[in-house]
Amino acid sequence: MKWALYTKYSNENRSYIMSTEQSSKAEARAYFMGIKRLNAEQFDNLYHVDVMQESNSNPNKGLLLG
Repeated sequence: MKWALYTKYSNENRSYIMSTEQSSKAEARAYFMGIKRLNAEQFDNLYHVDVMQESNSNPNKGLLLG
């Protein structure tokens, strides 16, 4: 399953940072915590891990083609 790391701010929309293939949310969270070198409390205050949604758009359709 593909998991994504997002920023966690109450005053703006979340922003995508990076993704990883892991078998569970706990594994993805541990992976991202290791990358960012943060403990659990620090990580949870700054970031949110969620399943990455796959795009249903046509990959052959560019921005200029509408």
